[in-house]
Amino acid sequence: MKIVTIYLRSIELNGENHLAMFDSNRNGAIDNLITVVPVGYTVLWKLDCLSGLRSITKIYSKTKQHNVFKTDPKKRLLCKGFKLHISKDIFKLPISKDTKYEEEAYAIDYIRCDGKKLTTDPVIRVPPPPTHG
Repeated sequence: MKIVTIYLRSIELNGENHLAMFDSNRNGAIDNLITVVPVGYTVLWKLDCLSGLRSITKIYSKTKQHNVFKTDPKKRLLCKGFKLHISKDIFKLPISKDTKYEEEAYAIDYIRCDGKKLTTDPVIRVPPPPTHG
């Protein structure tokens, strides 16, 4: 199984709560990570070591079209993470040479170790699969 993992950590900047995120593609951001995930891959959201988070409560699409999130990510049993498979049918065939990517804004609802409930809004970006022809 091909996987892209997104790690989450609660941080405080200038007295405000934020979510630091970094992925296994070596991208990182505070509150607004854009993660690139090829079709057919699985996305895992995990708490970073010493994350300052009690749990991720929900991950869901913020768009009406659901181009990338064909279903909401599923909570993984026996861990504090979520999982989403990026379907191969995201792109309508034939794929135009002008197609750059599909993208979807989503929300992460989480609870910090101090009990405070927060939401952050990152993005998943899926490039079209390579074409042969």
